Amino acid sequence: MAKNHYKPLATTEASSQQATAASSSTNLTTKANSVHSEVDDVMIFSPDSLHTYGLNNDDIDVEPIGTALETSRTFEEVAQLRIPEDNPYGRHLGVYSVITMIIQRIVGSGIFAVSAIIYNDVGGNPFLFFVVWIIAGYMSFAGLFCFLELGSMIPRSGGMKVFLEYTYYRPRMLMSVLYNTTSLLFGFMISNAIIFGQYFLYSIGYENVVQNMLSNYVGAIYVIIICCILAYSTKVAMHLQNFMSFLKVALLVIMSLTGIYALFVPRSITGLPNNLHFDGFFSTKRPFTISTFISALLKAIFSFSGWNNAHVVANEVKDPVKTIKLGAPIALLIINIAYFFINLSYLVVIPDEELSQSGEMVGSLLFEKIFGDVIGRRLLTFSVAISAGGNIITVLYHVSRVDQEIFREGFLPFSKFFASNYPFGTPLRALFFPLAISVFFLVLKTPSDVYDYIINLESYPQNLFVGLSCFGIFILRRRNEIDVDPSIRTNYIHVIFMTLFCLFLTIAPLNPFNENEFEGFPQYAYTALFILLLCVLYWAFKFRLLPKLGHYDLERKEITLSDGLVMKEWAKKYDDEPLLNRPTPV
Repeated sequence: MAKNHYKPLATTEASSQQATAASSSTNLTTKANSVHSEVDDVMIFSPDSLHTYGLNNDDIDVEPIGTALETSRTFEEVAQLRIPEDNPYGRHLGVYSVITMIIQRIVGSGIFAVSAIIYNDVGGNPFLFFVVWIIAGYMSFAGLFCFLELGSMIPRSGGMKVFLEYTYYRPRMLMSVLYNTTSLLFGFMISNAIIFGQYFLYSIGYENVVQNMLSNYVGAIYVIIICCILAYSTKVAMHLQNFMSFLKVALLVIMSLTGIYALFVPRSITGLPNNLHFDGFFSTKRPFTISTFISALLKAIFSFSGWNNAHVVANEVKDPVKTIKLGAPIALLIINIAYFFINLSYLVVIPDEELSQSGEMVGSLLFEKIFGDVIGRRLLTFSVAISAGGNIITVLYHVSRVDQEIFREGFLPFSKFFASNYPFGTPLRALFFPLAISVFFLVLKTPSDVYDYIINLESYPQNLFVGLSCFGIFILRRRNEIDVDPSIRTNYIHVIFMTLFCLFLTIAPLNPFNENEFEGFPQYAYTALFILLLCVLYWAFKFRLLPKLGHYDLERKEITLSDGLVMKEWAKKYDDEPLLNRPTPV
């Protein structure tokens, strides 16, 4: 039986820009037919739909797909990911919005809460403390440069989702199910909501807020309020985000200047002691292990999480390749400089014993020591709560779009319902999952170190997928060396570093001789891997076992919802059905 030799054209509804991109994708698809000619999965058209694509029945030689176990994903399916697509929100994000978005996403609870925990994890060694932050800072830049190349090849919303699907397209739908379901389950705001509640309560006079469940309840209420705003109007949420981003940048400047003030202004003027001395810079005050050092790295990396978020909403960015290339590095440079001076101020102003015991409230302790009770504890501590609150807005904004993209794939139950933008033209229903998961765990009574544990649990699968995405650059350069020349190419050093470093962060915590750092919790690495295994089992059940037992194949088609959103639907095609009696693509 002859294989297919057709070239799908751009749809009649495409804009001129999309048509140009579609032409490029057609060439890519033609190459895919020759390179992957051994694959038997084909795109299917009904007789009524052939005219739309400029084809007649005689133009196509088709071959039956066979059973689901024989079906593998062709490069033709993922090649369409390279076509830019518009969306109901329109392209409204420029360079400034990209900069503020990344700053809002990255600067949240991390730098104001994890520094003291990292200091403990490295045994109170100032040198190792800064080594951890330098590694995390370089990782943010190296990862960004890798994603800029991937984004120039695939300029559409989704970020890692589309990068992984485009790179690892076989076995069919495995990577889609694995990454998307994991993202859905880990798309919560628990850590930032906890810090928001703790700093808010501490700023108005509450003591011992780390042990107080009231801070969790305050965080849960705030998450609910922000979800309601995002559900009603995306533009209102973006205006609020830009305003809070301005306050956050002001806070970063204040904290950075605090470090310079404490270090360089004479003690006779500041009245502050200098607790950072060269003779103790390399000394270790408490024992630490490889496991705790890795935990410190995960927390520092968590403080930079969000460097890749502009690619998540690429469909909403004006000229996404150029805009993100300009805005994202500026945002990261601002954040890295600010982080250095903030961490420097922690070590200079706060004595070792107090720093090691301050936990998540280290930011408030710094303000209180320098500016006193009124300005330091109340005003500036409240500004940290605002910073964490602004981060929650940005995270919810991005998570809602990622979750909507996941439901647009159509493989999860009730995908049509949760993907819809009805009734306000916003991803209201996609907000349900981050809202429900966050509020559920916030109102549960948990040990005091739950914040520390959640950071590690969140970071573990994220670093695994980042490593796979960056390693995919090697695969794509080899696969696309003839037809695709990305407008941005990153240095091999960045790609190699990201791949090996993420591999290290994935393997090292699995050491069976490591002691569990968190009493009352299962080991975070094994917990994350167990969740990944459940996702693989779901894929095998839906796309392999059930089709085999039911003697049908799962065929993907596009449908348009009442709000204009295009999504995928999986229809059953039984073995005795003629090939061309399948549903017409929309």
